[in-house]
Amino acid sequence: MMRMRWVGGMLVGIGLMGLLGCGPSGAVVMGTVTLDGKPVDDGSITFEPADGQGASVGSTITAGKFQVDSTQGMLPGKKKVTIRASQKTGKQVAASPPAPAGTMVDEVRIFPPRGTAPPVESAEIKPGDNQLEFALQSKPTGKSK
Repeated sequence: MMRMRWVGGMLVGIGLMGLLGCGPSGAVVMGTVTLDGKPVDDGSITFEPADGQGASVGSTITAGKFQVDSTQGMLPGKKKVTIRASQKTGKQVAASPPAPAGTMVDEVRIFPPRGTAPPVESAEIKPGDNQLEFALQSKPTGKSK
């Protein structure tokens, strides 16, 4: 009788583990961002579902690299990608929310130029690991119609 309970308990446990593992898992996205051929020192990248359905997911860009882990919940599909790049000035300034109180190194936005909206790139995210490269240009390429 004791053996039957043990086997029954094991079957219930295995069934619960199967149910917990059935939810959608997020994709892993990593890659590089360059501006005029050089790695972006500091910045941010945001992936928004192209159809507007679902949550946006983002990451910081450091030394030209970014990574979105599967725990952040990025689902596969077509995404609108927004990238911003900044440069540290070396000057200490008072931190503003959401940063904790204190001081921080001042940054200036270098891409897109102040007063302009960031261009929107696109990317197709597949299940599993994704490797992306974004090559940004600070000035128009000079192509004319």
